[in-house]
Amino acid sequence: MKSRFTGVLIGQIIGIVIVCMISTFIALVSFGGIAGVGMATQSEEVFGLVAPLSCPHGTMNYEEYSASYNRPGEKNIYMECVAADGTTTDVTLQSIGYALLGFYLACFLPLCIPGGAAAIVIPLFFLRGGKKKEPHALDSLGDSSL
Repeated sequence: MKSRFTGVLIGQIIGIVIVCMISTFIALVSFGGIAGVGMATQSEEVFGLVAPLSCPHGTMNYEEYSASYNRPGEKNIYMECVAADGTTTDVTLQSIGYALLGFYLACFLPLCIPGGAAAIVIPLFFLRGGKKKEPHALDSLGDSSL
């Protein structure tokens, strides 16, 4: 029984590793496109969600502008954190990083959590049967003492 349990446990660990590797690959391939479209179309809403992380002790000023050297239709963003004393800090890159991390987790977790649960549950079916008592070789010969 001990070696069977160990085999199931190793199967679960291998299953979780495989599921997480596949989930990581799919999330890495897909989150960039989703994040790019999300930040381009709904940038103020996306960066509003990460404002508490980028600027925890102040208010976030979000500014979208079009510089004269940009082609028509191109816009840039600038985010700054205004502290209570009036000092400002540029948090544009930090906000983009938090937004990318959020989009990555939004792509990774829905794949990894159910897959990991399945990798834990499926090997347990191998423990259900238990060991069946095999008939002894002498029992099948019958009683030869008569």
